[in-house]
Amino acid sequence: MPRKINAKAIISYSLLAVILILSFVPIIMMVSMSLRDSLLIYGDFWGLPWPPKISNYSFALFDLLAPVLRTMYLCVISILGIMLFATLSGYAFARLSFVGRNMMFWVIVMLMTVPGVLLLTPNFVLADWLHLKNSLEGLAVFYIGGGQLFAIFLLRTFFTSQPEEMFEAARVEGASEFRCVWSIALPLARPILITIAIMNFLSIYNDLIWPMLMISTPNLQTISMALASYAPDAGNSVGKISRPDLGIITSGYVFASVPLLLMFTLGMRYFIEGLTSGSIKA
Repeated sequence: MPRKINAKAIISYSLLAVILILSFVPIIMMVSMSLRDSLLIYGDFWGLPWPPKISNYSFALFDLLAPVLRTMYLCVISILGIMLFATLSGYAFARLSFVGRNMMFWVIVMLMTVPGVLLLTPNFVLADWLHLKNSLEGLAVFYIGGGQLFAIFLLRTFFTSQPEEMFEAARVEGASEFRCVWSIALPLARPILITIAIMNFLSIYNDLIWPMLMISTPNLQTISMALASYAPDAGNSVGKISRPDLGIITSGYVFASVPLLLMFTLGMRYFIEGLTSGSIKA
């Protein structure tokens, strides 16, 4: 019997190791290509980056730093807006009694099933009517609105699962509903809020379609827009065919991935805690 268990464990860990290696192959290749000259990549695709060409990253830093900072600013104001309004709404749906509460919540649940692509045209018309185009704040307004549904769903379910006695005790001591939210609900919901922040950060940071519809000014490009057109010419040519510099392009991709890596590194523990908490299970 122990032999069977050990054999199963060996097979499971072996499969996980293979999947892990295969998952990291594209990342390793991207980093390797970012440290090589374009001619070496075309000549020997699987070669090692030696000697490493660090100068590729100077081009990426010069070209993509501003789009990265703009996108980070967009993510911060959007996520703060999402968490602020979703926390208040989730608490109201969970702890307050008002007419139509359950019906409104089920409307939110039904709206979650609507594909986001169907909202592009009405959102674009609304943005044009409100004069929100060509501004990062205008983008943030729609990101805040679009991120409310899932965030409210998670927070309402989480707050409902918490003991009512804590909130009643605070009210008996004279605490207002806002004080209950600030002193009780928010500290308890920290893992859920971090999970919501990470999920929305990934969505906003990687979004391309909506910024391309809203932004037409080059100096307001987000990082996804900048990467979509980031194909500098190395001047290398074969006959009449000019080839892009793959080393510089991949260095730009690596540079743009750094904020995502930092986000997961700093928030992974809370992200996992939020995913495994009672709100997701419910």
